[in-house]
Amino acid sequence: MDNQLNPLIKIDDAAGTARIDVRGRLTQASRPDLMHEIQRVRRTGISSPITVDLSHAAFVESSALAGLRIDLNALDAGTRQVSSGAAPGVLLEVMATRDHAAAESRPDFTALTNPSELSEALEAAGLRPLSDYSSDELLAASDSVFGLLDDPAGHSGHELLARYDAIGEEIARRELAESAEKHASSN
Repeated sequence: MDNQLNPLIKIDDAAGTARIDVRGRLTQASRPDLMHEIQRVRRTGISSPITVDLSHAAFVESSALAGLRIDLNALDAGTRQVSSGAAPGVLLEVMATRDHAAAESRPDFTALTNPSELSEALEAAGLRPLSDYSSDELLAASDSVFGLLDDPAGHSGHELLARYDAIGEEIARRELAESAEKHASSN
C-alpha cells in the first residue's frame, strides 16, 4: 500500500495563515509525516490556526485521524504549558464544504425555520437524544460515524465531526457520572 501523504502547503505571509492540503493517503504510517509538516509550518511563525484539508485525500484511515486528533491535542497542551497565550490550534477539514444551495437540493435536507420544531422533527424522524441511548448503542453509533469519516466523498465533515464529538462527550459524561457514583458509594 502506498502511504504517501503528498501534502501541498500554502502559506499566506500577509494574512499570517497556512493551509496544508493532503492529496495522498493519511494512514497510521503517514500520520507522523503530517505532524512533522504541521510543526514545520508552525515554526515559520504562523500564529493563527493552521488548516489541514483532508477533503481531497485519496484515503483517510479513521484510526490515523483519531491519532492525529490526539497528537494535535497534545501539541496544543504543550503550547499552553510553554506560553501563557492560547494555543493557535489546527483546524481539520475532513470533507469538502458544500455551499448552502447544494445542501438545500439534497432530498434529505429539511430547513427548520422555527427552532421549537426541532424536537418534533427529531421525534418524527425516529431520532432521540444521545442520553437515551444505551451504552452499546452509543458505541455502535461512534463506530458508525467513525467509519463514515473514512469516506472523503461521503458526508459533510463538519457534521460528522460534530456528531462524533457529541457521542464522545456523552460517553465521557457517563463515565464521569459512574466514577462519581462509585466514589460516593465507597464513602
